[in-house]
Amino acid sequence: MRNLKILGLSLVAMFAMSAVAASMASADTLTGEKYPVTLTGDQDGQTDVFTTTAGTVSCKKASYVGTITGPSKEAEATPTYSECTALGFPATVHTNGCKYKFTMTQPGASSTTSLVDIVCPGANEITVTAIGAGTVKCTIHVPAQNGLNHVEWVNISAGTTSDITGNITISNLTYKHTAGTGVGACTTGHAANGTYHGKATVKGEGTVTPFPHIGIFFS
Repeated sequence: MRNLKILGLSLVAMFAMSAVAASMASADTLTGEKYPVTLTGDQDGQTDVFTTTAGTVSCKKASYVGTITGPSKEAEATPTYSECTALGFPATVHTNGCKYKFTMTQPGASSTTSLVDIVCPGANEITVTAIGAGTVKCTIHVPAQNGLNHVEWVNISAGTTSDITGNITISNLTYKHTAGTGVGACTTGHAANGTYHGKATVKGEGTVTPFPHIGIFFS
């Protein structure tokens, strides 16, 4: 009887591991018509919004740059943000070498889902600084973290003109905020309830001049 129980537990563990492996194996693959291909993304007319307990950060412009050298279930992109406000004040976002890593996890009939890691060199972190009347009102710090859920990707068009678009609905972001001074300043605190909503259209282009458009898609 004891041997049967051990066998049963072993089978359960084996099936669980097989299910995880099958899920990863079936994840859609980001593919380019040619390689290497530079990935360039922008907001597609949307506004990115990061919500924290200290207040809301909004950026009218966000761009992303990355490269893939072959079909991949992972991709990294370096973000850049501008024309931002935080807590109602003008704000700057410094990424300090941090990147977003997208890992494709689940294919669908018309879309692909990916988890997001924030990958930073050393102890660096993304910082948002709100400034009003010449004083810092608040600094929000976003450290490296893994497995943020999620971005939903959809193919646009086909062939050499194909692009992808991502709907960003990330939750449970970890962050902290450092108090500023004067009217409207935030307090010092931290939480793991941040949300990030946005949208990005990503195109492919060659890595040498004249940087021709290269089709990218999930398959």
